[in-house]
Amino acid sequence: MNDLHKSDDILEPFRIARRLEEEGKAFFEEAARKAESQQVRQTFEFLANEETRHIDKIDRVYRSLELSDGKDVPEIEDSDAEGKLAAFNNRLAQLKDELVPSVSDVEAYRFALKFENGAEDFYEEKMNEAADIRIKRFYKWLIDEEAMHARLLRSCLNFAEDPTEWFKSHK
Repeated sequence: MNDLHKSDDILEPFRIARRLEEEGKAFFEEAARKAESQQVRQTFEFLANEETRHIDKIDRVYRSLELSDGKDVPEIEDSDAEGKLAAFNNRLAQLKDELVPSVSDVEAYRFALKFENGAEDFYEEKMNEAADIRIKRFYKWLIDEEAMHARLLRSCLNFAEDPTEWFKSHK
């Protein structure tokens, strides 16, 4: 295989990843516009901003790989997903009296959860296929981020469906 095909083989998953993140951002922005409660709107706005961060990081890694014919991968820091999720759940607990999710909000959470799980599966497949440990680390970062989004959405869904049980499990 010549270097051009090798480089394209490395870059194509990043193009797909960027499209996935763009689709996620568009979905979250639309869900935020349609949300009936402020908290649900803020949740989807947060997730849209997260997707923007992912797009920026994918672009940075892509450019580096493209310019170096697949040889140079920038260092990727560890994900701070756990801290973001804890902060989000603390904020959710503070707003308990203000939150009344509608049926459409619950459906948006469910759809968003399916989307996040699909992206996570794609990144895991690409991580397992990657030969370069630095590219594996990048996919691991994306997996951690998407897993946090899925857990955040599950938390919102659990809160919407059974707030009493949610508070018992978040003491």
